[in-house]
Amino acid sequence: MINREQIKRKIQKWKLLQNRRRVLIIEDLRVGYIPIYKVASTSLRNLICGRQKGHHFPEWRNRKLTVSKKRQVERCIRKSAGIRKTRRLKRKYFLFAFVRNPVTRLYSCYLDKVVRPGKEGKRCNLRRYGIETDMDFDAFARRIAEIPDSEADKHFRSQLFEIYHQGEWLVDFVGKLENMVADWQRLAEKTGLQEIPEIYRRTGAGNGLDQLPLSPETARLIARRYSRAIDLLGYRQEIDAWLDRKSYEQADTFQQRKAV
Repeated sequence: MINREQIKRKIQKWKLLQNRRRVLIIEDLRVGYIPIYKVASTSLRNLICGRQKGHHFPEWRNRKLTVSKKRQVERCIRKSAGIRKTRRLKRKYFLFAFVRNPVTRLYSCYLDKVVRPGKEGKRCNLRRYGIETDMDFDAFARRIAEIPDSEADKHFRSQLFEIYHQGEWLVDFVGKLENMVADWQRLAEKTGLQEIPEIYRRTGAGNGLDQLPLSPETARLIARRYSRAIDLLGYRQEIDAWLDRKSYEQADTFQQRKAV
């Protein structure tokens, strides 16, 4: 039977892992990639593991990586890093990450962690946050707005957690998923990376804001939840224009109801 001390240690271990970031090292180029969940991280990890497989397993050089082999390669190139270690790695390697509009990223999380398991008859693995598979996106977003980053799951925690700390960028390059081809070319010029990644969109969330099933009130709530990331990652103009459209939408609906 698990006692309270064991439970406490498990919680502390979980929090420690939650507060560390993964860094995938491309040793021959002196480059490191920090994955951010729900920002094509699976595609980019596959790309890097495919590139590095021959360095660690020469016999796999001309073979397609299976899921299990990819995990083996990733274990060889992955470092777990807190803030101090990430700073040390940045002095040694050129670190990069890719980000995404925080609102469409949240919708991708919803489709992946709530809608998909609901369709497959599985339990939602975010249940500890009071999230269930029968939630619509509006209710899900309102619940997320109540959860601070210190307690948040990595799939909806602010992207800044991984790459920014107390006014300091922990990476040398930040690209945007919405501008992947052009930003990857810039990254390639700086690092020597050659392949342009083929982005695998499992959720089908896309990048459009107007398609999202959010009420104007919840849209503003989520914009406040991720306000700092919206500003620092360069999405403020896009988000403000979207919120303005939501306000007009709300006003039009009110006028229509009043007319009836």
